[in-house]
Amino acid sequence: MSVSVIIPAYRARDTVGETVRAARSLPGALQVIVVDDGSGDGTGAAARDAGADTVIELPSNRGKGAALAAGTAAARGERLLLLDADLGDSARQAACLLALPGGEHAMVVAVLPSSAGAGGFGLARRLAHASIRLLAGLEMAAPLSGQRALPASLVRHIGLAPRFGVEVGLTVEAAHVGSPILEVPVAFSHHHTTRTLAGFRHRGRQFWDMLGLAGVVGYGMGWPALSTSRWWWRAVWWLSALLAIVVGSRLLSPASFPTVAITTAVGVAAWLPCLWVSSVWLRLRKPNYLGRRLPSAAGLMFPLLGLPYLQFAPLAPEVRASATAVIAGLAVVGLLDDLLAARRQARGLRGHLVALVHGRVTTGMMKAVGGIAVGLWAGLHLDPGRPLLIGADALLVAMAANAVNLLDLRPGRALKGFGLLAVVAIVASPNVVLLLGPFLAAAVVAAPADLAGRVMIGDVGANVLGGAVGFALAIVLDPWPRVAAVLLLAAFHVLCELVSVTDVMARSRALRALDRLGAAHLPPLPLAGGPAA
Repeated sequence: MSVSVIIPAYRARDTVGETVRAARSLPGALQVIVVDDGSGDGTGAAARDAGADTVIELPSNRGKGAALAAGTAAARGERLLLLDADLGDSARQAACLLALPGGEHAMVVAVLPSSAGAGGFGLARRLAHASIRLLAGLEMAAPLSGQRALPASLVRHIGLAPRFGVEVGLTVEAAHVGSPILEVPVAFSHHHTTRTLAGFRHRGRQFWDMLGLAGVVGYGMGWPALSTSRWWWRAVWWLSALLAIVVGSRLLSPASFPTVAITTAVGVAAWLPCLWVSSVWLRLRKPNYLGRRLPSAAGLMFPLLGLPYLQFAPLAPEVRASATAVIAGLAVVGLLDDLLAARRQARGLRGHLVALVHGRVTTGMMKAVGGIAVGLWAGLHLDPGRPLLIGADALLVAMAANAVNLLDLRPGRALKGFGLLAVVAIVASPNVVLLLGPFLAAAVVAAPADLAGRVMIGDVGANVLGGAVGFALAIVLDPWPRVAAVLLLAAFHVLCELVSVTDVMARSRALRALDRLGAAHLPPLPLAGGPAA
């Protein structure tokens, strides 16, 4: 298999020549490419004198990501070998990275010998380790290693993150698209960044770039699925939507404004910590419809944000008590469903009923019973002494929760369903924003990551959003419209039992456009060798 060796170099005149000569001796090396990242010290000339096949001299320092991108564009090999310019003769050890221990689609990362006492204080390394653990669910021994071999097709498929976020970005994206990742100890030697002013500046830039990458990827705002211009457009609409919720609460229900504004700000700040709880502490990750292993209960933020809000919002006591019971109950059964996903051995209401007849209680059945139970509790408080309306309230809460759950099969679909139902409730009574405000804010906060295919809100998220909007409809709708809403939701459930919602949406141009609105994510790598290790 042909290999293109890419060596990004910045002010490496004294070491790049020896590194190039060692790289040329590697088995299968088709070409050695050196990218002089605006060094201005003769690095490019030194590489050329040492026999580099291609030397690209960037006019200014653009960072490691841009240097690697320039080298990749010039690469002709089927596989890329990325090496730092300061390896010197130890670059010959890279032969073990080319042995394809994980198959031709694997990314092989070098773990360098320990260098106790060298370098900085390890803050950048710890941030890289935490970012990969959060975003990809991997424990990496060498999260910042720049010495790695990987398919050229993989790099061209996922692209390269800017500047010093490139190593973390490659690891996260390779894991997401299904490329196996292996770490191999290699006896490389290179210059370590010392604890000098220049060293701290370098580590500081590295830390800042990785922090920005973790934020952008974690919120689903940009690279790699979005270009820079689309990143800005997504950031604008995201911030505009959050502002619209805050301003809308002020216009529609002035009493809700302070609490909604504070809750919205808290939701933005709490997103990554909540994502850490669901994906790292609870280890809730599973494949989505594309086979990408994602945090599967990111919607845990919805009850964590909504329940405290309900205790401080200016709501009537019976509404506060009922809403709290609905959200807490649905969050518990939804989280139980996420935690015990292995017991979810049936699909659809009919499947859960058949399982129950055979003596198996599925988590889906537990969720349905829990939804009806909290709905009945709400109905008893909202419409005491009116059995028909109590039943309608219970069905509205339970079926709205399950309807949003049924939509949660593609990125952003559940959030869009919740949004449409929320609009109906707000049109019926603008004051209901007092109840729905925090859930609307939480949905907007989660929307970019969900639409980018970075997370799944899970049963805990879909249940809470659906239950909240079902409870809101039970409050604002008159008796007969309430019964009509129950019948419409029942018809939707029957439709889902008979046909695939995805197939129905694919046949309608309007529904297909709505389904794709805002979605931007990468599919798995074609012919990938399997999930990341």
